[in-house]
Amino acid sequence: VLCWQPNAGTTINSQILIEVSECVESINGVKEGGWKNTFCFYKPMLKEQANASEFPQHFFGASLQEQPNKFYMALSRKRLIVEAESSMQTIMENLQSYRIKFALNCEGFHYRLGNFRVRVGKVVPMTSENLRGIVMEVCKYF
Repeated sequence: VLCWQPNAGTTINSQILIEVSECVESINGVKEGGWKNTFCFYKPMLKEQANASEFPQHFFGASLQEQPNKFYMALSRKRLIVEAESSMQTIMENLQSYRIKFALNCEGFHYRLGNFRVRVGKVVPMTSENLRGIVMEVCKYF
């Protein structure tokens, strides 16, 4: 992940996303379709503060379009990645053990560029359409 900050006084807007997509196409990138992933940051809903040490303070959750039946959790303090069924989110909501602090949708298009897949997309909060960032992913096809 590369964190990029625009120059002072400049804002991130959809025009930048269009320009990045055009750049990929200009070097013979072939648009193959769309993609969408959701990333959530969770915090515990503790009923008793005495139990606080037993639960991870915060964790990161990811739902990926390529694996719709899976849900991934990253527990940062424990340095642990957990793969679960997608129903895990519903279980946590029903148990009222964790709640979403905030969630982001990343969506856009993916391109084939030789032996590589390039994804270009926007990052928006789940509850609005305000552009918060741009994501670009490059990976090698096997």
